[in-house]
Amino acid sequence: MNAAALEAFLARLYTDDALRRAFLRSPERVARDSGLDEAGVRAVAAIDREGLAMAAGSYESKRASHAAKGASGRRGSRRWGF
Repeated sequence: MNAAALEAFLARLYTDDALRRAFLRSPERVARDSGLDEAGVRAVAAIDREGLAMAAGSYESKRASHAAKGASGRRGSRRWGF
């Protein structure tokens, strides 16, 4: 199993809504189309669907939170002058 390819695929799976929807419809096809070897395909096909949804939601919340902080500057920087 190519660990780097698997990690890259999982990162995309957790953060890309369209990829995740396609994966949930056809996990093996999407994994193969993404370049995973057969061991990787089997590994991701067995992924816990509820856990995937929960993790993806958590990452989305974190990204939104970071984006909101970025729009207003670092927290506390204006108040304390640094």
